[in-house]
Amino acid sequence: MQKVNEIFGILVSKQLMTLDNKILREKATTLANLYRDDLDKDKLSVEIESFKYSVIGSSTVSSGNSTMDKNSEQAACNGGDQHEEVDMDDEAAAKEKLTANDPSKVKFTSVNLDGKNGDAKIDIHVAQTTVGMGKEELMKYANEPFWVRLRMFLFILFWVAWIGMLVGAVIIIIQAPRCPPAPTAQWYQKAAMYQVDVETFQDSDGNGVGDIKGLISKLDYLKDQHVDALMLSAFYKSEDGGIVEHNEVDARFGSLADFDELVQQLKEKNIRLVVDFVPNHSSNKHKWFLASVEGQEPYKDFYTWADAPAGDKSTPPNNWLNVEGESAWTWHDERGQFYLNTFGGNLPDLNLRNELVKQELRDIIKHWLEKGVDGFKVVAASHLVEDADLRDEPVATVKSQSKREYNKINHIYTVDQPENFGLFADWKHIISNFTTSTLPKILMAETSGSMNTTMLYYGNETYALAELPYNTHFTEIHENINGVELKHHLDMWINNMPSFGWPTLLVGSQNVPRLENRVGKELVDAIHMVATFTKGTPLFYYGDELGVSDIPAETKNKKSKPQTVMLWNNESYAGFTNETTSLPVHPNYTTINVEVQEKDPHSHLKIFSRLLALRGQPALNFGLQDYPIVTNETFSLIRVRKGSPGYLVVVNLGSAQSKLDFTGKSGYLPETARVEIRSSNIVDGPLADGEHPKVSLSEIPLEPKQSVVLSFVPVFEG
Repeated sequence: MQKVNEIFGILVSKQLMTLDNKILREKATTLANLYRDDLDKDKLSVEIESFKYSVIGSSTVSSGNSTMDKNSEQAACNGGDQHEEVDMDDEAAAKEKLTANDPSKVKFTSVNLDGKNGDAKIDIHVAQTTVGMGKEELMKYANEPFWVRLRMFLFILFWVAWIGMLVGAVIIIIQAPRCPPAPTAQWYQKAAMYQVDVETFQDSDGNGVGDIKGLISKLDYLKDQHVDALMLSAFYKSEDGGIVEHNEVDARFGSLADFDELVQQLKEKNIRLVVDFVPNHSSNKHKWFLASVEGQEPYKDFYTWADAPAGDKSTPPNNWLNVEGESAWTWHDERGQFYLNTFGGNLPDLNLRNELVKQELRDIIKHWLEKGVDGFKVVAASHLVEDADLRDEPVATVKSQSKREYNKINHIYTVDQPENFGLFADWKHIISNFTTSTLPKILMAETSGSMNTTMLYYGNETYALAELPYNTHFTEIHENINGVELKHHLDMWINNMPSFGWPTLLVGSQNVPRLENRVGKELVDAIHMVATFTKGTPLFYYGDELGVSDIPAETKNKKSKPQTVMLWNNESYAGFTNETTSLPVHPNYTTINVEVQEKDPHSHLKIFSRLLALRGQPALNFGLQDYPIVTNETFSLIRVRKGSPGYLVVVNLGSAQSKLDFTGKSGYLPETARVEIRSSNIVDGPLADGEHPKVSLSEIPLEPKQSVVLSFVPVFEG
């Protein structure tokens, strides 16, 4: 009986006998029946031993994955109503100790209460053990003052610590040194701008005059050259050389619908559009001028009128000159007064002190903003307002190199008057508050005054005026310029510019000779390199990328402009039109044109395109600028920014070969560099040995008028 109790205790307490163990369940039942029937004791002992080894040999403890050994059944529980004490040997005692924490208890009894054997009954229950104090005991201490104070102290300490950490984190964030914000450049600072005259760029309908549809057909050409912004010369409805309707497209060039299509196509190609804004004058056929001549209100004072001194119409009101060197005043018989015309008798000056005129100009700006333009170039910005008292201007005390009569007068009363800046502030306000686009709209100022007065068109840090004022300063570079003079031209603008300003470099325009005429064919690439890589926004003029020169005087009629039509190919009229044209066509168009130069990897055009492709490089947008070697014969320029390639521009301006050693000339320069772009006149030697040959910066060989752009990994200490 004792052994049966032991075995059942082991089975149950160790979870060996489960409902899923069919074999053990059957053996346990057999043992119970033997015990109940009070069979032979020897047979019962044999069955017990068999059962023991079945358990030990085939069963595994589920929770611990440990196997019972041969004597594991020695651990037993008390069973039966008799509550017999079980004597355990040392091994059983050890097992009991191991299972002492097992909450399962087994009770094995007979259901026969009269002392005879009967059915076996197994009672299993789990004894609940409690560690620590109960709820009632704990509650005795809950309200004691000591524990109340301790809880309150810990609660307050937690929140004080939490708030302290929060305040500390805020202080660290505020006082910790910040990384400088990543620099950003506006679109007009990264852009290379390309100026086009609609009339001479491309004819689409065969009438011999360029038009907007023709321009649209050539937008892929601009994209291929990496042009970022298109500057469009005046295309407004005109007559007798002046504007007669500022809000309309001249019928020769197309319609407003064509202009809308142009804007859409440019936006799809991510090219910005800047248009001419001409506030200084109009045509003498403009309805405003015709009404002003008749004295009609409100147009009577839309223009600048003045009486003849002492009634003598042969004597102008003062000594002011127009840009052609003639009197700036023209007598009008019908009106019986003189009218001011800075740019010729057919272009009378508007009176920009008249509030109604200023409102008309505001409306013109708004009209084109709504059409989708990205900016305005204010034409003749220096001439907007003149002295109200019409005082004579003094004779120039410093003789000008120019032979023009206009330059013999010191224009202190007709150029860059203080009221000009008020007008720019008014226009800037309109543009800045135009909110249909996230990109900034810009003002450009075409000035003709001194360097100091040109800088005034930037405005100040509080009231900005023009983002890109410019004059003809950079176009004064000539074929015989030396390195020191070239550096001086670049430094003059940067040194005079306000700290918040951005430089502008006019490389070409319709008002100056072609680049090739100014610097010579051999330096065209060099000037394009300098203009592209120096700090600032370059303004290029169509055709200069081909090295086109001015039309020879003997090949053009007196009425034609000096600009040739764009030279597209060697077909008739250079591919400008499929019919005929009265516009000048350059006589060398069969050899100098887009089609020819696109096939030549070392042409002016290909070099121009590769230069503009690098305009987006961080070193050019945000990099430092320095001049490692500058002499009369040599000019060099580097642009570097940490984390991006650096660039070195080298130009031989002398008349002899040079071998330049840049060792120790700049801390940013390594020992070697790669040829990025070379001028078209470099055809052999180490600089032409492959597409991008690696060269030593200790020996850069250049023949006269040759130039090269080198790329390198800049050296930064620390």
